[in-house]
Amino acid sequence: MQREAALWSPTRRHALKPAALGLALGAALFVRAAAGQEAPPPADIASPAIEPSARPAPPPSVPGVRRPNSPESPAGYNVPVGPADTVSPEERARIDDAPSAADGHPLAGYHNGLFYLRDHHDNFHLYIQGRMQIDFFGFLGAGVPETTLKPTLFLRRIRPEITGEFLGHWRFMIAGDFGATAIDNPRGTNETSAAAPGVAPTATTARYASGETTRFQAAPTDVFINYREGTLFNVMVGQMDAPFMMENRTSDKYIPFMERSLPVRAVGIPSNKEIGAMFWGETRNRLFFYSLGPYNGDGQNRPNVDARFDLLGRFVVHPLATTDIADKTLKDAQIGVSGRYGSRDRKWVDYDYPPLTTQGAFPFWSPTYTSSRGVTHIIPAGDQIGLAGELRIPIDRFDLTSEVVYIRNGTREALEGFEATQSNRFGVMSGVSYYATLGFWILGKRDINGVPGYGNPPRLDWTKSDPLEPPHALQLLAKWEQVALKYESASRAGTADANNIDGDIKVDAITLGMNYWATKHVRLSLNYVYDRFPDSGPVKAAAPGGAQQTSANRAFAPGNTIGTGVDDRARDSAHDLHELLARFAIAL
Repeated sequence: MQREAALWSPTRRHALKPAALGLALGAALFVRAAAGQEAPPPADIASPAIEPSARPAPPPSVPGVRRPNSPESPAGYNVPVGPADTVSPEERARIDDAPSAADGHPLAGYHNGLFYLRDHHDNFHLYIQGRMQIDFFGFLGAGVPETTLKPTLFLRRIRPEITGEFLGHWRFMIAGDFGATAIDNPRGTNETSAAAPGVAPTATTARYASGETTRFQAAPTDVFINYREGTLFNVMVGQMDAPFMMENRTSDKYIPFMERSLPVRAVGIPSNKEIGAMFWGETRNRLFFYSLGPYNGDGQNRPNVDARFDLLGRFVVHPLATTDIADKTLKDAQIGVSGRYGSRDRKWVDYDYPPLTTQGAFPFWSPTYTSSRGVTHIIPAGDQIGLAGELRIPIDRFDLTSEVVYIRNGTREALEGFEATQSNRFGVMSGVSYYATLGFWILGKRDINGVPGYGNPPRLDWTKSDPLEPPHALQLLAKWEQVALKYESASRAGTADANNIDGDIKVDAITLGMNYWATKHVRLSLNYVYDRFPDSGPVKAAAPGGAQQTSANRAFAPGNTIGTGVDDRARDSAHDLHELLARFAIAL
């Protein structure tokens, strides 16, 4: 079979990295130099947690001490409020010992949703953030009681986060997830040894690990540094939510439902986070927002394995941002596009194509199957292409949000244990998926935690006063989503296996939801999801001529997966799943 060409060779990759860093630094210095000739900009880009802007000049905090000048950068970033040439050593000593910063505001506290610490002169800011999500999952449907889907309360996320600013220009985030509670070795079949040392293995000498042991593991999540040279030019390097699709760039603290939509997390960008660099910014009037950059493309916490990189980008327009319309909520109306292009080298990429799961984590399509030769894995190979569009229309207490995504991802198949040495065939996963959500804010402040699609670092904003009563809100939601993919295992090269899983992958889902925000930090959510898998069926018929999976739909309903003879009626006729989900969450 013809060998796929690499986009970059390993030697070129190492040569390109210093060049790219040099270009980024040069561009930053150029913009910074030019910024000195610009007029002061308005407020900074909004984030889900805070809407930053320039700081006013409050009265002096130390009696008898002249307050240092607090110049405002033409680029909009905070300048240290106590530069050395504006105060005498005696005045500086008194300021440094004062209970407040030189601008008169507290050194530590809570303001506009942020728990903060800072120095007297605004050189350093530290924000204490994090999230805790306790979830309940319950399941109903034909054959569901005979599956592993059981009602449970578990810890979905425990994620401490530290963000901050240095010298106005530099921002950072350090976050790690302790992981969801789960179990290992659910059936007690994990073998620890084939036999004792010096004993020839037989059918009865194997030793096994204990069944259903607890699993609790930590992993980095958002870890990045950001250089800011004004509202229009930022460079972020590290691991972050990838700039592809609006919902993917909205923190899971603030997404409308408990999990991101199927077209986003299962189809468009299953990895959610990527390691790379992102150039991003927004015009001063919020008319246009952009984010674009190169990424490893191999997913969260995975280094580049094939010397090839993905290019991801998202571009958004707020067409009514500069107009004077009666309904001010319409100023946040937006339309945008996202794009993704990359390639996977078959010689180096051996990890599986991502599985497809429901909101309650049921895997309705798996990248492994039993072919005529044994367990076979579906692996990314060749071009990986994605194109998405987004639309959001907020009107008074209503908001309509929709996204559509098209993918065409190259694949290959290899037998288990031989992923690195063989490729039996080359194919494609392709198709279109979309969702549409209608929200209604019954009471309280709409968009209580900001406009969706912004995942930018937070900042203190002293122009906004804290409300006398903490904000709260109650939101009702309804969503329709559809997955319409097609898998062709040998469309590019080779011959499909006799027991292939080629065909359509079809899922329809209706979700109803409710969110109650007791404050900006306490969220109680309830979701009901109805998943339908039309034309689904079991892999093998329970009896000759019985129901069996075909190319009409390769997605499974839970009932289709139970063993023969347990509940054959449900096994043959199951086409749906009911999920009842609840979340108790803290978002700092």
